[in-house]
Amino acid sequence: MKRLSAILIVALMLASCSLFQSKSDILVKIGKDVLYKQDVYKLIPEGSSAQDSAIMIEQYVQSWALPRLKTLKAQEQLTLEERDITKEIEDFRNNLISFRYEKMYMESRIDTIVSRDQMEDYYNNHQQSFIYDYSVVKARLITIGSRSPYYSNIKELYQTTNPDELSQLHDLCQSYAEKYEDYSQSWVSMLQVARDLGMMMSELEDMLSQNKSFIIEGEQKNILVFFYEIYPPNTLTPFDYNEKKIQEAIISKRKQEILAKLEQDLLNEALENNKMKRYD
Repeated sequence: MKRLSAILIVALMLASCSLFQSKSDILVKIGKDVLYKQDVYKLIPEGSSAQDSAIMIEQYVQSWALPRLKTLKAQEQLTLEERDITKEIEDFRNNLISFRYEKMYMESRIDTIVSRDQMEDYYNNHQQSFIYDYSVVKARLITIGSRSPYYSNIKELYQTTNPDELSQLHDLCQSYAEKYEDYSQSWVSMLQVARDLGMMMSELEDMLSQNKSFIIEGEQKNILVFFYEIYPPNTLTPFDYNEKKIQEAIISKRKQEILAKLEQDLLNEALENNKMKRYD
């Protein structure tokens, strides 16, 4: 009995100490929810100024407080019926369980291997899907400082297709260009080229319509662009450029077929086993 009493006394002391420490360390309290100082202060990066720390603390407090304040306000303003979310929770639970089952069912049956012949078949039968409102190109993009002593050498070579000269150009660009992208072996969209050059796509399309190569010289840097091959906007783009898209489309179609079969099987099984009864 004495031992039990001692344990109870120690437990009460620990609880009271914890309560005392918690109260002194509280930063914000909303209803029963408490935000403690140490939970916020530990998120402040080391070396932050007092002003930056204050701003970050205030932002965190607001992000913590607002959902709880909205909940409190909802409790005050909504009727008992409006606050009842039992059906929504049950629907969410059912949807989540169904999704997990579908995922398991799919992963155990889906064939993700797509042959070249299957992709070419899809490409030939869905050509409209591979026509875009932008160019698809093979290109060489070079950005070099305007005062670089190697600019003239690169300028002479940037349009070359000669293997020896290409090797020389590559070495020069690797060493002295600010930026160098060689898309000579793979197709890229004009969107990608525009991003690489920091230019508007429409501006590039206009330039490309006039010439397969051009130079933009500026005070700080010069940009040299050479297009090897071009598929203009609104024309059928090459198979190689669309391989990933084709593969994803084929796998997506397989998934739809598997899910459709699953759903039909479930309906048939339910009717056969009287899990579902239909009444005329």
